[in-house]
Amino acid sequence: MDEDLGSFSRVFSLFDLLDEYHEKQLLDNNQYKNKSEEELSSYITSAETSMAKMGYYYDYHNYDPGVERELRLEVMAANAQYEFFEEAREIHSLAIVQMKILFLYKEVEIRFKQLLSSRYNVNTKRLPNLDSWVASFKDHSVDIAKLEGFEQIRALKQVNNDLKHSLSIHKSRRIDEFKDKHSFDSVSLEQFFQRISHDLEEYFCQLLKCVDGYEQLDSCNDVDISGDIPF
Repeated sequence: MDEDLGSFSRVFSLFDLLDEYHEKQLLDNNQYKNKSEEELSSYITSAETSMAKMGYYYDYHNYDPGVERELRLEVMAANAQYEFFEEAREIHSLAIVQMKILFLYKEVEIRFKQLLSSRYNVNTKRLPNLDSWVASFKDHSVDIAKLEGFEQIRALKQVNNDLKHSLSIHKSRRIDEFKDKHSFDSVSLEQFFQRISHDLEEYFCQLLKCVDGYEQLDSCNDVDISGDIPF
């Protein structure tokens, strides 16, 4: 199958870059916080050790109150930055996983329309939603709703529609990850995304078997898809 239809690798590779950046930001903030705290602790410990050995009134203890103040200010800055990042982290994570869900459903939509256009020469401009795609495939004796995994596409559509309006959960309440929740969060959305995303490629492999009449199909890459989508 054509790689644009057969693989969802673009979805994962695109957002892997964003995830990597997010994790790097977390690592950098942790390192800055820990380093500043360690430097302050080391400086004070060194001065206290010197005082213990040489007496408090010894003129030189490798200690300067001005340096200690600067180190304490650095610790305060590092902790403030870390706390700000922690507060912003959910916002960042939520924004990224929302984009993952919306982009994934867009990819599903493209694949359905590409098959209808290339295999049956259907004008997909007149097919605006999932129900219309189901009906169009049925017109060509293919019931896409009966293939294993279709319920995940239906669930993806529900989450996609909810996200397009707000973070409030409406039609998605019956989905396992969102039961007893009133609004989406990054953790539950990511769990949902990971659960369904890798199964969608197998769904489209099964769909191609029905469309092209293959009884045995070891790899979707063995099938060629061609044709433009008349958006």
